Amino acid sequence: MFRKFESKPVTHAVFWIALYIAIVNIGDSLGGIPNLATSLLLTVFSMVLFFYSKTRIPVGFDSFSKSNAKRTLYYLPLAALVGLGFLGGIDSSLSFSDILIAVLLMTNVGFVEELLFRGYLLEAIEKGKGRKRAVIISGITFGIGHIVNILRGYDASELAVQIAGAVAIGLVLALLVVLTRNLIPGILFHILFNIGGTITVEESSSEGVLLLLIIGICAAYLLYLLRQLNKQ
Repeated sequence: MFRKFESKPVTHAVFWIALYIAIVNIGDSLGGIPNLATSLLLTVFSMVLFFYSKTRIPVGFDSFSKSNAKRTLYYLPLAALVGLGFLGGIDSSLSFSDILIAVLLMTNVGFVEELLFRGYLLEAIEKGKGRKRAVIISGITFGIGHIVNILRGYDASELAVQIAGAVAIGLVLALLVVLTRNLIPGILFHILFNIGGTITVEESSSEGVLLLLIIGICAAYLLYLLRQLNKQ
């Protein structure tokens, strides 16, 4: 079955993305301690996907070089975005177990989403449509893909903010992979950024400002990365 999918890279990528969404929804429907079942299911899924992927995609888990780090401003804009996520401070209403589960969940989400969207999907589109289309399609589909969170209780305004931010970040991460052929920096950023958005205090009054900052940083970083891509 997998060989048949692998001969059609886009279908192959969409298959894994659909399976990921299904696993999240199954975990959420099991009840019990919030997010625990989903975290455990995604841990198993991450392990399967990691070993399956090691020999199947040309980007992934090699050590990233100093030259790559320098060419991408040592990933400082990504660090700034992570810092923004922790501005509210840790939510004191969360127990230690709540935080552990959140960290486990977000670690798996960050890993799986980078591998699927910036690994499988980006590579599949790049082969058929070229780099620029691959970056645009990967970034936009990653953002729009967050619409499934409406099933997790997000209201329309929260979802719109999340999608807008995800599209901006998705474009940056896709371009970074095109430049460096490496998923590790994006995975680390995605994990930390998600953790910051999950265990910290959220103030609705500052969400708009935070979104503008995120989009502004992403826009400036995108311009810089595009210049580096042209040089390359």
